[in-house]
Amino acid sequence: MKRILAAILLVVLTFSSVAILSSCGPKPELDLENAAENLEDEKYSVDYDDDCDEAGIEEYLRATNGKDDYLYVTVYADAKLAKLAYKELQMEMKQEKEYYKLQLEYYEYMLDEYGKELESEEEDYYKEEIKEYEKYLEEFDEYVIGRSGNTVWSGTKTAIEDSKG
Repeated sequence: MKRILAAILLVVLTFSSVAILSSCGPKPELDLENAAENLEDEKYSVDYDDDCDEAGIEEYLRATNGKDDYLYVTVYADAKLAKLAYKELQMEMKQEKEYYKLQLEYYEYMLDEYGKELESEEEDYYKEEIKEYEKYLEEFDEYVIGRSGNTVWSGTKTAIEDSKG
């Protein structure tokens, strides 16, 4: 009986830890006007609109530095819409990551199983694709999505820190 209770407690603690850790992450400057100024100071190209005509959106910020860093922040009219947008971002990110894993697995399998039959150009192609997909998967650690009330964001950790000034 003690083992069963201990196992249940372990499962509950594990899920709670995952929930707590996944909800934590860098948060950008949520005053979008300040964030826009800070990002411009850091040489980002910034598109900020606090008088958005799109239904359900009060204001948004889009910023990129022309490299790999970006930050997109949207303030929605209500929390339910923000929650739905956040769930959509989560799903997109999860699907994209799964796609990259599948592609990597595919190219590795091709090399492992059919490497001897491949021409050198084909082999080089598969090796290059493997490198690219490994790089894509490594970059996922840099991406962050989050939500606070009516505000949803996605971007790189660097851009999020740059938004704070």
